[in-house]
Amino acid sequence: MTVGDADLFHSFGNHLPAISSAPKTFTIHDFRVLDRSQEVGATGARLRRNITRSDGILCHTEHGKDRLLEYFPKYAGVVSVAPLGVDHEHFLPQEPEAIETVRAKFGLTFPFLLQLGSWFPHKNLELSLRAFSQSRSLQEGAHLVFVGGGATASYKKSLQELSSALGVTDSVHWIENVSEKELPVILGASQCLLQPSHYEGFALPVLEAMATGIPGVLSNSSCLPEVSAGIWPALPVDDVDGFALAMDAMSMEEVLREKTVVDGLRHAAGFTWQATARKTGEFFQEVLA
Repeated sequence: MTVGDADLFHSFGNHLPAISSAPKTFTIHDFRVLDRSQEVGATGARLRRNITRSDGILCHTEHGKDRLLEYFPKYAGVVSVAPLGVDHEHFLPQEPEAIETVRAKFGLTFPFLLQLGSWFPHKNLELSLRAFSQSRSLQEGAHLVFVGGGATASYKKSLQELSSALGVTDSVHWIENVSEKELPVILGASQCLLQPSHYEGFALPVLEAMATGIPGVLSNSSCLPEVSAGIWPALPVDDVDGFALAMDAMSMEEVLREKTVVDGLRHAAGFTWQATARKTGEFFQEVLA
């Protein structure tokens, strides 16, 4: 692959041309292929090759930048951070009428906790299930809703078997094919968002939930404490007891919940796509300079 008369070549993946007279840059979304190579079944050879080819690398978080410099301490190109943004016209506190419409469509007639995103092993759905099974929220009638999809048949079966073993099958719901327009409404209908991932590159749903006025609980892995800025409780990925207590607090302790919502709204307001574009442009200018 070659590049013609361009001032700069940028890739939003990790594919860079072997030959280019223009500076080459790309966005690294995460370092999971290196940090968790046994899990993903890859060596990261292509990522390593393209890092050595690049004149500049754009990360989404300071955590990502730190991982880059941990693996490549002598990297000589430009390294910058441009966090992702929130669509604040889409993700905002929802009107009661819209919430009731979505509740009726998906049969969500009960209070519920929500985990949003793909059903992959690194998302750690198991922690949500185990913590929910011993939560006060369950005892007081709340349900647990997973919105996303993409699980292999074997992994989905293992999650359903775990749900059955924990005795929570009737209170756990799996929803796929939710439209982009419905996502903020489902967020707005929930009591709190659960983000127990083993690994994330940015975890945009955390900020989207904050912008919608919803509190949450997350793991303390990878970039999650950075993105949430300490506003949400952050627990180890295997701390079932702590996660259960935190989800109950975020769902049921009104004073704490209200403070967390206010702090989250303020924090999420600082993340916009305009700011992402501006920081990306500054990165390009630095590389060209």
